[in-house]
Amino acid sequence: MTKAAIDRLNDGQRACLRLVLAHLNSKEIARELGVSPHTVDQRLRTAMRILNAQSRFEAARIFASPDDENTYQPLIYQLPAVERAGKNGEQDSSSERTISERRGVMDDAGNADGGGASVAWEQPQIRRRPLPIPRYHGEKNSLAAIERLGWILAIAIGAALSFGGLIAGLEALSRLKG
Repeated sequence: MTKAAIDRLNDGQRACLRLVLAHLNSKEIARELGVSPHTVDQRLRTAMRILNAQSRFEAARIFASPDDENTYQPLIYQLPAVERAGKNGEQDSSSERTISERRGVMDDAGNADGGGASVAWEQPQIRRRPLPIPRYHGEKNSLAAIERLGWILAIAIGAALSFGGLIAGLEALSRLKG
């Protein structure tokens, strides 16, 4: 019964159920799929009816249950903090430094002249300040609470200065007239 019910689900319902498994709410699912939250809710209600489930999470678990034996935990690749330099240290043609030295990589084998570890400099990454509004369709607001408060304060100060300038301009115009 369950396999036949799962086969009756369409692609939109399957996509919504996968995102419910990822613990996303209707607004986040809608943003991810590029549809309205009402469409997401409708797809999930239909999927719940087809799978005979009482909640969206139960429907998502039923949907995922046949795949449990065939799925695996996805590996998350993270770059190491310090990359190991190659044995011969790939030489860059534009300078005498090796590529690993220009990147700021520590060579555990030691440098050729001193025998100790060599560390070269690296330009720090410049972090751009995110805007308080999404620039692209579906982009999440990833601002921290302190960043949000900073934007609120900056907007309030900007609005106060703009309003003060407008009032001063109107007053100057009224003095010219009268």
